Amino acid sequence: MLVTGGLLWWLLHDPTRRTDMATAISQADPLWLIAAMASAGACEFFGIIRWQLFLKMLQLHVPLAETTRLFFIGAFFNQFLPGTTGGDVVRVLYLMREHPEHRTAGFLSVAVDRLLAMLVLVGMGLAFAWGRSDWFARSVAVGHTMNIFAIVLFVMAIGLVASFLLTKRQLVERLPARLPFRSAIVKLSTLWQLCIENRREALLGAFYTIPMLVTFFAAFYFVARAFTSKVDLLDMMSIMPLVTAISALPISLNGIGVREALLDELLHELCGVAKGTGVLVSMTGMVVYLIWGLPGGWFYLSRKRRDASQKL
Repeated sequence: MLVTGGLLWWLLHDPTRRTDMATAISQADPLWLIAAMASAGACEFFGIIRWQLFLKMLQLHVPLAETTRLFFIGAFFNQFLPGTTGGDVVRVLYLMREHPEHRTAGFLSVAVDRLLAMLVLVGMGLAFAWGRSDWFARSVAVGHTMNIFAIVLFVMAIGLVASFLLTKRQLVERLPARLPFRSAIVKLSTLWQLCIENRREALLGAFYTIPMLVTFFAAFYFVARAFTSKVDLLDMMSIMPLVTAISALPISLNGIGVREALLDELLHELCGVAKGTGVLVSMTGMVVYLIWGLPGGWFYLSRKRRDASQKL
């Protein structure tokens, strides 16, 4: 909460930035905001389909309507919890509560969901970091940041591939007991084993992840176009993997403040967008996803009322 509040104060206390934001709001094109709402809805749709696929993969038969309700409950709570994965904890807890006999399967369904999302995000981040290195180098600071980001992603990619190969060749249990990160590798191997045993579902889930991330990034592009014409789709697609990865760290509520600071700086340095507009783009994008999360709040309250009536 302190990080969120501190970053927002730092971003908004500048009167020049606030003036630029007010100007952008007065000139906003609502049609682009409607497109952003549609793109965010498509992102949520692919998220639901992916999770339903992983639930079936783990022999956990949950009706699609129930999966949708739990997904939106998680999306609602995600707006108020640290990082961008706090909502996953909520939907796992509710799933375990509804299906206590499948506690492990419920947890693993979300873990596989996150693993494949991270795998695709790492791949997209590396592709844009290397493919558009000259564009990022327009700003010395951003160029150095992207080089560091690319190195981190490359190390992550090597780690993921290595853990997959160790799992596939059944070598995980032979690792030395004192090997650094051995515990993490063993846990990760459990997820890889599930993917290996259910490769069709895993590949399909990874395939669904691509349009899910693309529509997530596109929603912010449409929001940006509502306020400025200086950002094109490729620019936003190149920036968003970095923004998404860093804002996912559990250092602020739903990445708020971190995301705004990153987008404001990157859009200003790389696209020539006025300071403050990037903050406005980020905040409006989060409002779009908050609106899509509101049904989850209604589903949550409905469950609370149902549970209260059952106790009576």
